[in-house]
Amino acid sequence: MTRRVFLAICCGVFFCATSMLAQSRGGKADPLSGTWKGELDVPNAPAPVAITMELRFDGKTAVTGTFSGLPNPGDVKRGTFNPKTGALKLELGKKGDSEVRLVFEGTVVKGTATGHVTGEGGTGKFTIAKKM
Repeated sequence: MTRRVFLAICCGVFFCATSMLAQSRGGKADPLSGTWKGELDVPNAPAPVAITMELRFDGKTAVTGTFSGLPNPGDVKRGTFNPKTGALKLELGKKGDSEVRLVFEGTVVKGTATGHVTGEGGTGKFTIAKKM
């Protein structure tokens, strides 16, 4: 009986420790994946343009996703993120079209990305924040 109790306790401790280790391996939460909302301030627009993005980070450098809020919804054609420096670059275009129409280059700090946006209308600024 004592061996069975001892074995049951050891198994319980092992499974709890394994579960905690698996959860802690992820360590940091993904700083990029999720919903981002903000606006673009571009020269040819009469007012700042609202934008919503759904971004996914692969945990290494690649970023994919979609956006809405501009005249045409679209997706991230190419995207990179450096979690050490916070450097973000997103090349956006219309869905179903391979052409890059807008390029976002900036930095992510504490859930907010700021930087420059370049496109057909010239260069402007963007600010987007991650919704928790």
